[in-house]
Amino acid sequence: MTVRVLDLDLGFRDAKGWVGRMRFHIGGDAGTNTLDDYGSCAATLITAVEALTNATIQSAIGPALANQFTLAFGSNSQYPAEWMKAVYTFSTDTAQISRFKVPAPKLAQFTTDGITVDNGGSNAIVDAFVSAVKTADASGTFVSTQAGVPYTHFEGGILRLGKQPRRFNGRIKSAQLVAGEGE
Repeated sequence: MTVRVLDLDLGFRDAKGWVGRMRFHIGGDAGTNTLDDYGSCAATLITAVEALTNATIQSAIGPALANQFTLAFGSNSQYPAEWMKAVYTFSTDTAQISRFKVPAPKLAQFTTDGITVDNGGSNAIVDAFVSAVKTADASGTFVSTQAGVPYTHFEGGILRLGKQPRRFNGRIKSAQLVAGEGE
């Protein structure tokens, strides 16, 4: 089987207007999988990522995707900023490690400490994301490394609070704006 790998790039906007990105690779059999098969795997993955983030998906560039998104801002919840990330670590059978950083993560994916991703198998949104990454789609397409190797192990996840960016020369959206004042 010759593996063909296509990229899936997702763009997010948080409650303040900051933009973040995530990139995935989707692999499949170059001889049998169609562009729609890759698109089906991408759609499953997008749904799983949307459940994990307070940010709003603003762009999805990838196989068989023709989505148009209206300008929107994420919700102002526990971890509302794009620079706050839930870092998920996956590995392949050959021990290659990859990390996916979900911007503006929802608190529901963490244990009671608010830092460690709930990996107990009873958290529906975490289980859906892990399944979307580790399990091949019905068509045989799968989330893979850039070389086309599928992920087989979920190592765990943790909250990473990055350095807050400073932007003084641009306007920053306030979550408490009143109608007529910048909205």
